Amino acid sequence: MTKIAIESNCEIVKRGLQNILKDYEVLDYYEGIDEVFDLLFFEDENLAKRRELKIRIVNEKDLPINIDYSLISIRTSEKEILEAVEKTLKGYNYIEKSLDEFKKYRNKKIKNIESLTKREKYLLEEILKGKTNKDISKEIYISDKTIKNNLTGLYKKLKVSGRREILKKYSEI
Repeated sequence: MTKIAIESNCEIVKRGLQNILKDYEVLDYYEGIDEVFDLLFFEDENLAKRRELKIRIVNEKDLPINIDYSLISIRTSEKEILEAVEKTLKGYNYIEKSLDEFKKYRNKKIKNIESLTKREKYLLEEILKGKTNKDISKEIYISDKTIKNNLTGLYKKLKVSGRREILKKYSEI
């Protein structure tokens, strides 16, 4: 049987997902869980780095730029949740329709986003979170100089002069 772990600070979300996922073995996720599971529903963005198949529960303002997992919102219907599980277990990244529409709207606001590399999207996201070059370099284990070089390429593609202009132009996305 497929095992699904749920990480959420909201008991209502956990109980709702448990009811919807009644045909699966559902586990409560906690740090240090040693039980193997097939899929993780999560809210905490720090869990995005885990290797399991994942479905993140987000709202529009927390929609990541770099998407490596499936996404649903708190408003997702039961049918869509089950579809997200099915597709994610088959190896696809599922994005709930309303989040996908918001992503398209946001991407129009970020000119040239399609031309950005995965690393550049990551850097853009981290800059918008207010992280410094040093913070970013520690997080992804590369040098400050490499971060600066990557940022130079990002600035050129976005046609901005630096970090301040990125924050000014894109902070509302």
